[in-house]
Amino acid sequence: MLDQDLLPLTNRRARIRPLRHADAEVYAAGTEDPLVRQFAHLPEDRYTSASVRAVIDQVAAPALDRGDLAVLAIADPRTDAFAGSAVVFDVDETRGSAEVGFWVHPAHRGQGLSAAALELSAEFAARSGLTTLTARTVPANTASRIVLGRAGFTEGEACATTAPSGQQVQTVPWSRRLEQTSHLPLVTDRLVLRLHGVDDASALHRIYSRPDVARFLLDEPWTLAGAEEQVASRRRRTGLEGQSGALSAVIEHEDRLIGDVALWWTGRDHRLAEIGWVVDPGQGGRGLATEAVRAMLDLAFERYGAHRVAAQMDARNTASARLAERVGMHREAQLRQDWWSKGEWTDTVIFAMLASDR
Repeated sequence: MLDQDLLPLTNRRARIRPLRHADAEVYAAGTEDPLVRQFAHLPEDRYTSASVRAVIDQVAAPALDRGDLAVLAIADPRTDAFAGSAVVFDVDETRGSAEVGFWVHPAHRGQGLSAAALELSAEFAARSGLTTLTARTVPANTASRIVLGRAGFTEGEACATTAPSGQQVQTVPWSRRLEQTSHLPLVTDRLVLRLHGVDDASALHRIYSRPDVARFLLDEPWTLAGAEEQVASRRRRTGLEGQSGALSAVIEHEDRLIGDVALWWTGRDHRLAEIGWVVDPGQGGRGLATEAVRAMLDLAFERYGAHRVAAQMDARNTASARLAERVGMHREAQLRQDWWSKGEWTDTVIFAMLASDR
């Protein structure tokens, strides 16, 4: 079944997300475009704002809850404005397959949205456990055939099929074998960033139990039992797409765990995120922490489509402040005595990076 917790998914050119009532007017207008009417073969002959809202409430939302149909918006990744629709349907768990259909509003054509949305739809299907994604076009729809080919679909032989509109039409079948996607492990020149494992508690305890590490953190030095609880919690933070809205990774250098780094949404709808890190002080001076944080920032902006990533830290933590500056984050504010920590008032320094800063 399709996993709605993966949504929204974003790349540099497009976003796919559930349809909203606010999309209804633009959706209905887009379906009046001659090319959409000619090639999309939508289930209804005409759409109005009211009928689109009814589809969202009566069809799209319940089906997405069940996981057997996803009627999605294709949106501009910068503004989240509706730009078209992608539909993943005919989900067959036995065969591990589903079909995708798509159309783009005429005001948003020529920007690479179709191919980008198809890539996201393939990722959505793959991460939902499917192994094959299919599509159909009519032979005259040259633009869709080009887009499908660029998106890694293989063209089949034309045959007569029933379109979503119920019409019998001559179509060209396409298919794409899906690879199970995962953003981790992430390999850099010297490091491996991977998800937490059950056996990581001891190594993380060695780092987080140090008083010089805990000094600038909100937690007291970890006990081993506390480390096991923390690892159990962090193992659920496997990606920003899911329900947790967080990704937590350990950092390995030469097969030795030297710290961890985390990324999480603070405002998912507006693509606002925060990053945090802890690295064994004994590994300092070689740029390893910088390498790890830079890799996670790349993931935030390039894979998850973040608009802004912030880092907050104790103002006395000058090592982390220097690291934030090295990776290109901007010092934005110092909040005076805003946090009571370990028996004293402390200042917080805020650094941030925008997608446009890169």
